[in-house]
Amino acid sequence: MKTFKNIYVIIGFMLFALFFGAANLIYPAFLGIYSGSNLALAIIGFCLTGVTLPLLGVVAVARSGASDVEDFVRPVSKRYALLFSIALYLSIGPFFAIPRTGATSFSVGIQPIFGDNLIAKIVYGLLFFGLSYLLAIRPSKIADRIGKYLTPALLIIIAVLVVASFIKPAGDIGVAHNAANDISNAFKDVPFVAGLIQGYGTMDALASLAFAIIVIDASKQHGAKTQSEVAGLTFKSGIIATVLLALIYIFVARIGATSQSLFSFTDGQFMLNGAPVDGGNVLSQSAHFYLGNIGQVVLALAIFLACLTTATGLITACAEYFHKLQPKVSHVSWATIFTLIALVFYFGGLSELIKWSLPVLYLLYPLTIAIVLLVLCSKFFQNSPIVYRLTIAFTMIPALYDALSTLSAMTGLFNLPNGVVYFFTSVVPLGQFSMGWISFAVVGFILGVIVQRVQKN
Repeated sequence: MKTFKNIYVIIGFMLFALFFGAANLIYPAFLGIYSGSNLALAIIGFCLTGVTLPLLGVVAVARSGASDVEDFVRPVSKRYALLFSIALYLSIGPFFAIPRTGATSFSVGIQPIFGDNLIAKIVYGLLFFGLSYLLAIRPSKIADRIGKYLTPALLIIIAVLVVASFIKPAGDIGVAHNAANDISNAFKDVPFVAGLIQGYGTMDALASLAFAIIVIDASKQHGAKTQSEVAGLTFKSGIIATVLLALIYIFVARIGATSQSLFSFTDGQFMLNGAPVDGGNVLSQSAHFYLGNIGQVVLALAIFLACLTTATGLITACAEYFHKLQPKVSHVSWATIFTLIALVFYFGGLSELIKWSLPVLYLLYPLTIAIVLLVLCSKFFQNSPIVYRLTIAFTMIPALYDALSTLSAMTGLFNLPNGVVYFFTSVVPLGQFSMGWISFAVVGFILGVIVQRVQKN
């Protein structure tokens, strides 16, 4: 019988494999090239939202004893739990995460060879999503075998790049630049805040609520019986997974920070072949610089396989959840619908997918953080529904403002009233950094506790 000590490592690596995907490479690479000399502050912020929050999410679900995401959020209300779960699965599924797997693997593997032309995009998209769909509707050992050998292989490639970046760097750590005017790209002006918001993009805090169920089941299969044993085993396994993630983020970001010389700089942006670079371009060009054409091809193949298994898993998970909601629609039908949606969004390109995901993340991340922290400290307020409801309601107000404000700036289709903008950016604490939800959440929590104590007495 395995000891708990060994189980920590087994489950820790399993959780790492669940979290580790293309987004965990492209975001720190992009952050690195623009943050430059501000790398330390930016990566600390990035790790808080990209490492600490996923760990807390997994632990919170384990401590709650919830059977799925909807069950975890149900203390707020049944209707809210349903709406939140649908939004979460659509975000980590067909609207953003699934199409991003195709766009990332195209950016790293195909674009450097064939260019960013429509024919190459169509052929690759049909191949990638067609294969992902077939694996999702006909589960086989192919995906398991790819996953089993893929993660170590990809880690070895990244390790080689990291070592090479220290032995013969492409250049010194460069100057900090703002990638765009919005706060999420202000690596020069407020690198810590920009790093925090960039960490949203990994979507790992959202995915942690779904992944936690897998970890809990694995913990029980390996001998954890009581809820406290499951929570303890999950926490220690989570530490292993998130430490590995943090190390990768730090070193990949450093590769980005030393790779500025590989790109031209025009009108405040790093460019490649006349187009602004994304994290995939940074990785691809770095691999070519350090390892030549072979290194570039090997990295592209590894990321292709990583994205393929991620897309397959996400299609399957989303199809299973929506089949549970609407049993009359088969699992295969849902998988078909989500694959087609992802294929359509894939054609927007990696940079567009990242940009359009931002308003959704501004809304969902504060709500996710709030529910996770509420569950972790639920004993303090006796798990009172009124505390959940008031905290979430208050959190939603500035989160919704940040989402709408970002959407307004992106599209120009509407403008928020000047008084509303002034209030949320100049009056609300941290509002100018799109963090005004923190003060609102605190107020909602305090009011909830007061009402709960009054009701109790």
